[in-house]
This record gives sequence, C-alpha cells and structure tokens, in this order.
Amino acid sequence: MIISCPNCSSKYSIHANVIGEGKMVRCTICGTTWQQGSIYKQEKREDLVKNLQITTFWFIVFICIFSLIFAKNAVINFWPASASFYEAIGVKDSETSSAFSIKDISSFFIRKDDKLYMGIKGELTNITNDVQMVPGLTISLRSDDNVTPSFNSSWNHELTCKKLLPNQKIIFETDLKSIPYTDIICEIKLNTL
Repeated sequence: MIISCPNCSSKYSIHANVIGEGKMVRCTICGTTWQQGSIYKQEKREDLVKNLQITTFWFIVFICIFSLIFAKNAVINFWPASASFYEAIGVKDSETSSAFSIKDISSFFIRKDDKLYMGIKGELTNITNDVQMVPGLTISLRSDDNVTPSFNSSWNHELTCKKLLPNQKIIFETDLKSIPYTDIICEIKLNTL
C-alpha cells in the first residue's frame, strides 16, 4: 500500500500488514508523525462500493431484458416502432393470429400502363376487447399443383392503420403485376409483432 505524508507529501510503499488496523507513523524526510488509518477499512469500503455498482448494473440489465421479453405488448403499445425489433429477433406473438380475423378476400384484375395487375382485397377485424397493434400481412399467390409452368410469389403488405379498436375493421388492398390469372391459390398470413 502507498501512504503519503500529510506535511511534505512524501510517498511510502508499506505492506498493509505493517499498518494493520492503524498505527502511528513518521516521515523520514520532514519528521512529521501522524496516525495512519487502517487500509483494510478503506479497501473494504471500496470493494463494497464496487460490488454495489456491479450488482446495480446487472439488476438494471435484468429488468430491461425481462421487460423486453415478458412485457412485449406493453413495450409495443408504448413504442410502436419496437414491433419491428421483436420481429427481427424472432420473438413471436402467439396472440396475434387469435386477435384478428381476415375475411371477405377477393381478387380483381386491373390494367396499369398496359400491364395486367392482379389485386387482392380483404377485411381485417380486431376480434378482441382490447386495442391491438396492426401487424403487416404476408400475401402469397401460387398456382395449383397441377398447373405447369408453376407460379409462386409472396410479398409483405403494411397497413396504413397502426392500431385497431375493439371490433374495428379495415379494408386492405394490394396488387402485383404480371400474374397468370388462372388457378391461383391465395394465402394471407398475419406477420408477428
């Protein structure tokens, strides 16, 4: 341990066992004597502060991780942009599919810029008694297995409405160009939040 003279600031390296719980010491340079306190108490205090800081840090990390995983819906309701974070890390929402109903799906064809587009239209309804964050949709179109050449296309469709009130409905509509228009099977899935 290093001790310092209070008068001339001379420094001395002394083994901690020599000082023990405290001892009167004298500076060999200026002759000043003083009571040197126990280094053990100072080290114990420093260790206690360090351990308290480490414990506090890990407690905060644990609370943050716990909140992110187990209070996901509350986090998404507070900060809707976090839904994409949960999707990116693969945390699935088991309640998403049971919170919504997709019905009245229909297809239509339109011509834009001399190209044929197939449109998909449907209705998304919040079937719970709570306000729900609106997930995106994954729309898949594929040809019947017996048709050659086969066709398979899938795309994501984000809805403009971000929240649905209980029993509220919204109409979604999307289109994809250059679709063969015979024997097409359509599947629509809710993305997880």
